[in-house]
Amino acid sequence: MQVRPSDERTTAISKVIDILDPGSFMEIGEHVSARYTEFYHPDEVVESDGVVTGYGTVEGNLVFIFAQDNEVMGGTFGEQHGRKIVDLYEHAIKARAPIIGLLDCAGFRIEEGLDGLYQFAKLYKRQAEASKKIPQLMAVIGQCGGGMSISAELADFVFLEKDKGSIFVNPQGVVANAIGNNPYIQANDDGTYEWEEIVERIRRLIRILPASTDFAPYIKDISDEELNRVCPDLRYKLGDARAILDDISDNHRVVETAKDRGEDMITGFIRIAGQIIGVAACNAVDGEKRITAAGCDKAARLVNFCNKFNIPILTITDTEGYDTKSESEKFMPSAAGRLINAFINATVPKINLITGTVVGSAYSMLNSKGLGADYVFMWDSADISIVDPRQATEVIFGKWTPELEQQFRDSQTNALALARHGFADKVIAPEESRKYLIGALQTFINSR
Repeated sequence: MQVRPSDERTTAISKVIDILDPGSFMEIGEHVSARYTEFYHPDEVVESDGVVTGYGTVEGNLVFIFAQDNEVMGGTFGEQHGRKIVDLYEHAIKARAPIIGLLDCAGFRIEEGLDGLYQFAKLYKRQAEASKKIPQLMAVIGQCGGGMSISAELADFVFLEKDKGSIFVNPQGVVANAIGNNPYIQANDDGTYEWEEIVERIRRLIRILPASTDFAPYIKDISDEELNRVCPDLRYKLGDARAILDDISDNHRVVETAKDRGEDMITGFIRIAGQIIGVAACNAVDGEKRITAAGCDKAARLVNFCNKFNIPILTITDTEGYDTKSESEKFMPSAAGRLINAFINATVPKINLITGTVVGSAYSMLNSKGLGADYVFMWDSADISIVDPRQATEVIFGKWTPELEQQFRDSQTNALALARHGFADKVIAPEESRKYLIGALQTFINSR
C-alpha cells in the first residue's frame, strides 16, 4: 500500500487558514491514514483520512478546528476520520476553547462498516459534552448528509456556504420532503452566505463570545462619549428591530444569528457599555407584527445559549400576537412552549424593553414580569392589552366611543397603567433606552 503525503490536501487547509490568524495553525494528526479492513485494501491511501485537524487563534483567542476534505476517500466518514474529530473535541473540552468545524461529508464509508458507526456515536457523545462547556461553530462547505447532518444540528451556530453547502438526512432523490423543498422542514442553520462572509461571521462570534462556560464574558472598554450617547431618533424606528438594536448597541454593531429564518424575531448579540448581551427582538414583516413558530424557536435557541454561557438577555417586545396563518397554527404551541421553558430556566439577568403595542398572551410569553424578567422598561408610548382595545371597550361598556376606549386604555393598557400594577419597573422616553439598559446591567456586576 502506498501512502500519498498530506501536503497535497489544499482545499480544506486553505479554508482553515482563511479563518485563523496568519501563521497560527498547528495541524495535528496529519499522518493518520485509513487502515485495511476485510473489504478495503487499496493500492494507495491519502494521509489525513479526509479530515484536517488542529488548533490556532482568532485575534489571539485559542480555537480548535477541523475541516473535512471531499477529495479524499470520496468525502466519506470512516473510523480514523471520526477518531481524529473525536480526539480534537476532547482537546477542546479540556482546553476550554471553542471548536470550529468545516463540514463536507458524503456519508459513511461502507467498507469500514461498524467501526465508522462507532466513531460517529462517540462524536455525538463528545458534542453533547461540549454543549455544556464550549461554543461549537460549524460551516457546511459542501454536502452534509446522513449522520453528519445531525452532527451539524448539535452545534450552536451553523452556516451554509452559498451554492455549495447543503444539509439533508436523506438525499432528495430518496424522500420527497427533503430539507430545502418543503416549508415545514427546515435546517436549524444561521444563514447561507458566501465563503468570505462566513469567515467574517465566525471570527466575529469568536471575538465576542466567552471561550467556555467557566469564564465570564469579556467587558470591552468604550469611550465616555459612546457610554453617554443618547438615541434621539429611536422613537421613529418602532417595528424595525434591526434599526433599534443598531441604535442602542455600542458603536452600532450587531452580530445577528439565524438571519434567514423567522424574520419576525431578530436574534443575536450586541454590546452595551462594553458588555455582551443576547437579544431577541420582535420585528415587523411586511407591515405585520406577528410571532411565528420559527421566530419562537430562534428566540428559544438564543436564550438557552446565553444561559449556558453567562450572557445577559434583552428582549424587545412589540407584537400584535401570534401569526394567524394556518400553516403556523400546527407548530406554534410547541414552539411557544420551548420559548417559555427557555425563559423560565434562564438564571442570567433578563431585561425586557417594551417598545410598542402588545396584544394577547404573547405578552406573557415574551420575558414578562410574571415569567421572571428582572427589569421591565416601557416606552411612554407603549401599550399592552388582552385583546384589541376597541373590542375590549365594547365588551366592558356595551358600546364603543373614543372617550370610552381612552378610559379603558388609561386604566388598563398604557405604560403608566402597567407601572401602577407593578408590571413595569420604569416608564421611559425612547431616547433614554440605552441609559436605562446600561444602569440595569450594572446592577448585576457582582453576579459575574
